[in-house]
Formats: sequence, structure tokens, C-alpha cells
Amino acid sequence: MDNDRLGIVITAVCLLFLMFVVPMSGLLNNGYVVTPATDADVANSTPLETVQVSFWDLPPRIMILSVVWSICPFLLSPIEMLLFIKGFAFLGYRKITAGTVLTGGNRLRIYDTIRTNPGIQFSELSRETGINRGTLRYHLAILRMTGKISELSTGSDIRYFENSGKFSETEQKVLKSLRNETERTILERLIDNPATTRGDLEKILGISGSSVTWHTNRLRDTGMLTVSRIGKTTRYALVPEAREYVEKYLTMLPENPDNPSNAGSVA
Repeated sequence: MDNDRLGIVITAVCLLFLMFVVPMSGLLNNGYVVTPATDADVANSTPLETVQVSFWDLPPRIMILSVVWSICPFLLSPIEMLLFIKGFAFLGYRKITAGTVLTGGNRLRIYDTIRTNPGIQFSELSRETGINRGTLRYHLAILRMTGKISELSTGSDIRYFENSGKFSETEQKVLKSLRNETERTILERLIDNPATTRGDLEKILGISGSSVTWHTNRLRDTGMLTVSRIGKTTRYALVPEAREYVEKYLTMLPENPDNPSNAGSVA
């Protein structure tokens, strides 16, 4: 066994000894009592002689750090960090778990807003909750880590959903697309006119053919519609599962729900 490993073993044994054998003076009735002194106390007092304090009269934290320093100095910083963290635990720090994550007012408000607005966008979520973007990012990360919410990302476009198994993957994709004005118009048109062509969408949307292709390819890549060509004509059709969800949510979500003036919710 090399010197470093031997030092670690000896340090661990000493720490265990101090933790389980040495009395925790700060937690016992005969521990240290500190009384604040005022300027008047100091000015009117008579200096006392220096009294030597033995090692066993030191606070437990100082005892541990002294032993670590004498045996294995390179462990001093990690041990100080451990004691610092344990101090937070003693003062009331609580680990965030799936059971306690919704006890905070902000996180509960964010979660409820996502639950009633599936597929909501980050900027819309910030407006609805009144929480600034930095704080919102922090709480969203906590909700994701504890499994309360899920994300659906398409490039830089991120949508948030309640992570309870309530929505299937296709359902999430449909809800996301219905919150996009252009994609919603395409889906609505395909419900009413299954034989819609690219030329029809150009006229309805007022955009170029290449822009129509860009949007329909996005919908195709998500598995919501199929694209077929007959000669020079391009036609689109919704897949059965996507069609079912489009019909279900089309009337429940207002047009352009990402616009703050058209806020809506899905029960």
C-alpha cells in the first residue's frame, strides 16, 4: 500500500473515531456558550491571562480539520467542503425530490400552467406565469430532473408538457403544431380538404412554394402527414392517428394560441 492510500485509510479511521466517540460539544448541554460583547463591555473590562486549551476542548470541526491536516493535507479542502454542506443540512436544507418539488409557489404555478396549456412555448410560459426568464429556466430544469414535465424540441423551438403519460408522442406533436399559426392552417386545410395540393396551400397561406415545402416537410418528418407526387402535382394527407388528434384539439385551442391575446387551455 503506497503512502497516499495509507494516509486516506488513517484519515478515514480518525474521522470515524471523532464522529462516533468524541462528544459533539455544540450539541450537548455543557457545550460552548457565546455571548455577544458590546463596545462598553470591551472598554470597561480587564484583560485576562491567556489560557491554553487542550485538543479535546476544541470544537469538533477544528479537531477533524487538524487531524486531516497532520495526516493527509491534500484532503483538507474536500473535508471542509463536506462539513460546509453538512452545515446547510443541519440548518434546514432539504433535498428536492419528486415529492417535494411542487411545494414552492413558483414551481407549482409553472407546473399548473403547463398542465392546462400543453405544448406551451417558453416565452408564452414566462408571460403567463409572470416569472422572469432566468428564474423560469431554473425551475424548468428542476421540474425536468424530477420527472414532472417533458419537452418536445424541434430545433430551437421547445414545447413543454405534463409528464404523466397523459399525451402520446403523436398527440404532443399535434398540440405543438396547432400552436404554430402556419402549421395549424395546413392541418386545418387537410382536415377539410384531404386532396389539398401545394398550389392550394400557396394561395391560402400567401407564401412561396418553397416555404410551403419547408413547412410540410417539417410535418412529414414528425410523422403527421405523407407527401405524394403525381406528375408535377404534390399532394398531402394526414396519417390516421394525427388526424384523430387534430380533430380533437382543433376547436379546443384558439387560433394562434402563442399570441398573448389568444391564450387558451386544454382540459
